[in-house]
Amino acid sequence: MLLALGSLVSMAQEVYPFYYPCRAEETDEWGYVDKDNEWVIRPQYDALLYETNGGMYPVSMGGKWGFVGVSGEPLVDIKYDAAVCEIDYQKGHYPVNFAAVRLRGKWAFINVQGVFVTDFKYDEVLILNGKYVIRMKSDDGKMRVGHLNKDAKEVWDE
Repeated sequence: MLLALGSLVSMAQEVYPFYYPCRAEETDEWGYVDKDNEWVIRPQYDALLYETNGGMYPVSMGGKWGFVGVSGEPLVDIKYDAAVCEIDYQKGHYPVNFAAVRLRGKWAFINVQGVFVTDFKYDEVLILNGKYVIRMKSDDGKMRVGHLNKDAKEVWDE
């Protein structure tokens, strides 16, 4: 039996497939199902989240996080301490180009192909409404606040 977490799809046109996190009762593992409740990414994960725009699916095994693509292929190795991403529920309402992963206390950003666009250097990240907020301690110990633009360039608040 499948235990889907619920439907969040709007009537908006889909740019990529929208899959739902689902747990297989028999194995207690998680995977993703499509709108017809058919497995599209087989259950094999300890935990997972809804996907980000672009069809990246955050998955966890053994307490570590990574990302798989729409067919279940690995995009980012499952070796990070945390993963942060955002769903554009309205499909195209705002551009969601990046996700973030944390390793040894620092965050880095990846694009929807799973390619790193920054180094692991941010102390905090927040992804909200298509904006990628970054916080990083400067050499003088003060926390700098800014954001990444659509080209993954840092823009710091003064």
